[in-house]
Amino acid sequence: MRGLMKTARGPGNLELKEIDEPRPKKDEVLIEVAAAGICGTDIHIKHDQAFYTPPVVLGHEYSGKVVEIGPDVSQVAVGDLVVSPATQYCGICYQCKTGHMNRCTAEGKKILGTSLANGGFAKFLTAPEYIIHKIPQGVSMEEAALAEPTACVVHSVIEKSPIIPGDVVVVQGPGTMGLLAAQVAKSMGAGKVILTGVSADQWRFDIAKKIGVDMTIDVQVDSDPVKTVMNESDGRGADVVIEASGACIACNQALDFVKVAGHVTLLGIRGQSLDIDLDIMAIKELTMSGTWGTLPSSWVTTLRLMASKKIDVAPLITHRISLAEWEKGFELMESQKAIKVLFTEFD
Repeated sequence: MRGLMKTARGPGNLELKEIDEPRPKKDEVLIEVAAAGICGTDIHIKHDQAFYTPPVVLGHEYSGKVVEIGPDVSQVAVGDLVVSPATQYCGICYQCKTGHMNRCTAEGKKILGTSLANGGFAKFLTAPEYIIHKIPQGVSMEEAALAEPTACVVHSVIEKSPIIPGDVVVVQGPGTMGLLAAQVAKSMGAGKVILTGVSADQWRFDIAKKIGVDMTIDVQVDSDPVKTVMNESDGRGADVVIEASGACIACNQALDFVKVAGHVTLLGIRGQSLDIDLDIMAIKELTMSGTWGTLPSSWVTTLRLMASKKIDVAPLITHRISLAEWEKGFELMESQKAIKVLFTEFD
């Protein structure tokens, strides 16, 4: 089979290579990939700007069907439609034992599509049974391929952000994570969700309105976006601001958008240092949370939200291509001409 592999360290070094089909170990399942999404992390790995261990087949946002199981597998069967997180946590380190499996510190930890475990940019992959989640009825395989980024948002927003019914929530950045965060905030009862972006995001704003966003703000056109947020929140400011853009300027703006005694959630990753005045955190008595990855509970909640149609990920899928067209897919993502590109053909 062919797999899109990061062959060596350094910028570039992506190659579609012929590799052996994997075989499941005694506690693993063999999964035939149905759909796999290009993530920002894959872009960062391409440019040598993120952690990875080459050589490795990329791709950690995937869905697929189980076609073989190891002899010790008991809860997953051939024919099951499944998804999984990327991290194969150890369960015995301090972080795992204190409930932070997403920050497992085990040496030699396997991460699908990133380190020591080939990912979903190939026809088949293997994964241990204990990280597998079954796809509920009514969720398509393409939609399920977005379960991983959705679970990241669920961990950040539902499990870490103090949103209560009626809250005004500002989401910064109308990319995949921002559009998911807006829907998740709505599912928690947010009374008004305001999405901010720039002039080039107008087509993304159109999608945002279709998925339930109440208001959009183009911060390059609005002469005073902070005043606009104040006007939409009875002069208080947003109860919660979710920074999902990864733009440094947005972090400073988040502290202006949020109300006194409000909360800022850091969902986006900047990839560089940031010049910011944190005195406002003390002056306004703010709280702030940052998250990385997912917990098992994040996946349970995610799949329930998807099955109940409380969130709709389908409008975020803007392109479907074959693995052979991987260069086109990466260009679409890097030029911000796509929200989510899925590989759906692997032969």
